[in-house]
Amino acid sequence: MPSMPPPDPTRPPASARPRLLVVQALAVQPLAAVLEESGYELLRAADALAAIDGLSAGPALVIMDMELPELPGDGPLTLLRRLAASAVPVLTLSRPRSQQPVEALLEAGASECLLKPVRMSDLLQRIEGLMSPAPMAVPVEPRRPTARMAVRERDGHCTWQTPQARALMAAHFPPPWAEHARLPPEVLAWLHREALRRRAGAPPSSLTIAPRAGETRQRLSFTLTAGDDADIGEGHWLLVLDRPE
Repeated sequence: MPSMPPPDPTRPPASARPRLLVVQALAVQPLAAVLEESGYELLRAADALAAIDGLSAGPALVIMDMELPELPGDGPLTLLRRLAASAVPVLTLSRPRSQQPVEALLEAGASECLLKPVRMSDLLQRIEGLMSPAPMAVPVEPRRPTARMAVRERDGHCTWQTPQARALMAAHFPPPWAEHARLPPEVLAWLHREALRRRAGAPPSSLTIAPRAGETRQRLSFTLTAGDDADIGEGHWLLVLDRPE
């Protein structure tokens, strides 16, 4: 019987990671992967019953999307009051012209309100600020797709990246590229070519960086994904990093 590999001391158990309760329609959870890559353990709830039940798991913070099709009318506001009564801070996400204005959300107990579309960097910053005591979020074991980062097309500057993306770049590319949050020349040249191809209507293609002779690092692949300018910034692309099998 093969012996089990020793546990990785650099990877904390799930229970050691900050736990977030995300109340959002399950069909529209674009932020879940970014939150998981940023080191958070997620509890997902799509309705009032699951949200209230999720409180029993002891989340450090609740992120509530006020657009819940399962709760028409004042249902989302009623749920917000119940969640806020638990003394767990609640961060709400809503549209600028929603049925519940920011003033009503704050009166119902929201700790902080963000208007959609929400920048990933703003959301992560608000989450860290609301958690008390603020536990340190740590990268989790990579999953596919591995990580994401927003990159400015003009010069390859990484305007935000998950901790996992930062760790992968540091492991695959020597300074100064990782230290200054910029793409190395080979990746930047590919990004420019790929962006031109995409604008011409060509199908997506990826770039895979293979280790040089004698190196022990794994291969690292890059794929471009177009994103909303309001989320990642005008003139930016969402870069997905993956370690192929």
